[in-house]
Amino acid sequence: MTTSVNWELKREVEDFLYREAHILDEHRLEDWLDLFTEDAEYLVPLREYVQGDVAPAGHPVIKDDKQMLTVRVRKDATGYSHVETPVSMTCHLISNVVVDEGPEPDEVEVLSAFTVRQARKLRDEAWWAGRRRDRLRRVDGGWKIARREVHLDATVLPRGIAIFF
Repeated sequence: MTTSVNWELKREVEDFLYREAHILDEHRLEDWLDLFTEDAEYLVPLREYVQGDVAPAGHPVIKDDKQMLTVRVRKDATGYSHVETPVSMTCHLISNVVVDEGPEPDEVEVLSAFTVRQARKLRDEAWWAGRRRDRLRRVDGGWKIARREVHLDATVLPRGIAIFF
């Protein structure tokens, strides 16, 4: 059974998520990396929509640790990442935030929904929607993301996903 946190803590976590969305939209990706713990996991599972009770589809679309997230961010910063040249315009909207106590005293489990509008090269546009399951950990008086699992509400994905959720 999950236990909700008090209103003040919920508001603190919501503020963290909203500020993170602004950091992503402002392309301050080095600052975004600072929001993750050193042992962080960032997952985007492969999802299939089939009838009945079936096993998960297999390997995730993305399974990164902080080191791999850093590599992805720095690759885009080189200018050689053609998919992000010029950089996408994004708008992250976060809603339906639910905050519960975590497995450790300094952690919380957070559910949220998101919509991201991505515009590329002034002609390509994509809308992403989905849900996130985050584990946030209090580190040095602030929150950091220890684990993020992103569930995209899409059955067809492009060859590569070049933005972060």
